[in-house]
Order: sequence, then C-alpha cells, then structure tokens
Amino acid sequence: MIDGSYSFYQDFIKVFESYTVYAAIIAAIVFGGWKAWKKYSQEFTKNDNFINIHTEIHEMLTELRILTDAARAQVIQFHNGEYFMDGVSMRKFSVTHESLATGIDSDANRMKGLLCSMFVPLLNIVLEDNPKVYYTVDLKNSYLKQYLDSRNVEALSVLPITIQNTKTGFVMVQWCSSLKAERIDDIGVMGDLSKVRDKITAQLGQQRK
Repeated sequence: MIDGSYSFYQDFIKVFESYTVYAAIIAAIVFGGWKAWKKYSQEFTKNDNFINIHTEIHEMLTELRILTDAARAQVIQFHNGEYFMDGVSMRKFSVTHESLATGIDSDANRMKGLLCSMFVPLLNIVLEDNPKVYYTVDLKNSYLKQYLDSRNVEALSVLPITIQNTKTGFVMVQWCSSLKAERIDDIGVMGDLSKVRDKITAQLGQQRK
C-alpha cells in the first residue's frame, strides 16, 4: 500500500514538473513576445513622430518659399565631422530640408558636410539674427560669394535656429532672379521668415523629447 502511494506520488511529481517546465517555456515565450512588441511599438511611434516632424518642416519651407517668391527655402544644420590632427572637431553644416521653385537645382547634394570655416561670412550673417536681405553683388569677395554666384543666387536672407540656447542651424531663403530680387522689399519677407523660423525651431525641438 505504501509502495503504491509512493509510486503515485512520484508520478504526480513528474507530471507536475513537466507542466511546470511547459508553463515556464510558455511564459518565457509570451514575455519575450511582449517585450518585442513593446520595443517595436516604441520604435514605430518614434518613426511616426520623426516622419510627422520632418513632413511639417518641408511644408513650412514650401509655404515660406511661396510667400517670399523665392527660388529656394532651406533648413541647414550644424554637425560634427571628422577630426583634425590636433583632435579638434571639424565643424560642418548640411542642408537637411529644402523646397525648390520649378526649374531650380537642388543644393542638398552640394551643401553637404561643408566646412564652416569656408563660410565664415555666412556664419556672421547668421549670428546677426536679422531677417534682412543681403544681395550677392554687395558681398565682399569670398568663397561664399563665389558659391552664391555659381548657384545664380541674386539675394538671400537668413535666420538662426536656436534650441536650448545653442545655435543648431539656420533657415535660408534664396532668390535666383534679378527681377524678383528687385521686388523683395515690396514682398516684405522679414515677418514671414521669422514666423516660419520659429515654427521650424519648435518642430526640431520635439526630436529631443
């Protein structure tokens, strides 16, 4: 009688252990699936937010370009590049968003990873934080002026993008028609550029949240 009870007990233990193992395996699978779904959901949300932010920025640039009757409206952002021999980072900038009028060539591939040291006159304009119009013909001879001439830019206006007290880039509009450049003062670009710059700054700031 005792042997029979002991045998039943052993069988019960074996069955219980088997179910415990199966339950642990199922729990591990369910937990792993939940973790994977959660990670995918978070990544999808981030990607969706990324797309929304940059879609908004492109739409704002198009609105700005149309309001100012410009050839190009761009967002240009600063970034680090490689390093000099003394370990100092090469400060660079690139066009990250661009809206173009019909028939105007893109600057996105040309203004990519450019050294800030080659465009000091442009950086000085950025630092002024004043949306006034600068005419290429009036600029001092420099690499900037040569570059603008090569891109048929007759005039430009620039405002910095400042996030958390750091200038991270700038918004620039360019006019490639002398006739349109002559009418810029009548269009009144200063208010439009300031408003759009502020909206773009707010959108870019969302990426850090």
